[in-house]
Amino acid sequence: MNRSQLAHFMKSSGDPEETLTAATTDELGIIVDALYRNLDTPKPVFGAQDWYDLATEELARRSAPSSPDAYGAA
Repeated sequence: MNRSQLAHFMKSSGDPEETLTAATTDELGIIVDALYRNLDTPKPVFGAQDWYDLATEELARRSAPSSPDAYGAA
C-alpha cells in the first residue's frame, strides 16, 4: 500500500477503531506494515501515528493468550 492508497484508506474508513476491529488478522498485518513504512518517511500521512497505535494494540490484543493468567489456569 503506497502513501496515496494509505491516505485514501484512512480517509474513507470512518472510525479507525471500528475499522481495525473489523479487519481480519491478515488485513490488520497489511495495515500495520503500511502504517509503519509510512511513519518512517519524512512526511507521514496525517493521523498515521494514531492509526498505527490503535492497529498495534488490536494486533497485540489478538495475540494475547485467552487464558486468565500466564499459566493457563482458569
